[in-house]
Amino acid sequence: MAVETPAGVSAASALLDAGTAPGSALLLRALLEAARLRYVGRPTTLRSRGSEVRLVPTAVASSGLGPRALTTGRFATVTLAARDVVRPGLVLRGLTVTAADVRLRPGLAPELVAGPVEIEAELDPDWVAGRLREHVPQVEVGVDADGVARARLRRRPGLGAADLAVSVDGHTLSWKVIGLTVAGRWMGPPRSADTRRSVRAMVDRSPLAAIRSGRVELPGLPGALRLHGIDLHPGRVLVRGGLDGWRRTFPLARIDDVLRGALSLLDLSR
Repeated sequence: MAVETPAGVSAASALLDAGTAPGSALLLRALLEAARLRYVGRPTTLRSRGSEVRLVPTAVASSGLGPRALTTGRFATVTLAARDVVRPGLVLRGLTVTAADVRLRPGLAPELVAGPVEIEAELDPDWVAGRLREHVPQVEVGVDADGVARARLRRRPGLGAADLAVSVDGHTLSWKVIGLTVAGRWMGPPRSADTRRSVRAMVDRSPLAAIRSGRVELPGLPGALRLHGIDLHPGRVLVRGGLDGWRRTFPLARIDDVLRGALSLLDLSR
C-alpha cells in the first residue's frame, strides 16, 4: 500500500542524512505525528521473526519536546497505547508502552533507540485462569469482588476456597496460599511460621489438598522483558514490566517501514 509522506518528514529526513541532532528530533516528531494519523484507531498487524501481532493503536503521545529535544535529538518520553492485542500464546485487552530517552541515531540505516521502557498490560482474568488450569487442571482460580484471588476445586466449588497471594518476577508467576475457608470457617492470613504451617496442614487434611502454593514459567515472553508487578481486580488483571533498552533499524527510503518502526515499540518481541 502506498503511503503519502507526511508534511515535515522529507525536510527532517534531509537534516537526519546530514547527521544533525535537530534533524533527528524533527524527524522523530514528524514520525510520531504521522503514526498517530496513520494508525490510531485502525486494526494493525506487526510482523517480526516469523510471527505477527494484531492490535488496534489507541494513542501516540510524547513529552519533553522543547528546545533541548531539538538540540540533542532526544525526547523525554514517548507513550504508545493499544487495545485488543493478540500474539501467539498471548491475548491482552490493552497495552501501554512508555519509553524514556527516545532518539534517532543517524547513519546509512538510521536506528530508533529507547530505554528504559516500561509496560503495563491488561489481561482478561479468564485467560489467566486458563493458563493456570493447564498446570493445575482440578483447580479453578478467580478474583472475587474484594479483589482477592481465590482457588476452588472445579468439581466442588462450594466446599471451600484458598486465598492466594499472586506475584510475578522476571518470567515467573508465583502464587502462595495465605488463607483458607472450609465449611464457613476462615483461617488466615498467617502471621507466623506456625500459622503458615497450620494453614498448610489444614489444606492437606481437607479435600482442598490439590490447592498448593506454586510457580510457573510464563512462555512466549521476550527474553529481555522482566515482569515486576501484578495488580488483581474483579474483571481484570494488570501486569507491569520493563526493558532496559530497545532498538530497531529501518530504511529511511520507505516511510511506511519508518512509521511501523516507531509503532513497533508495541511489539515487545524485539
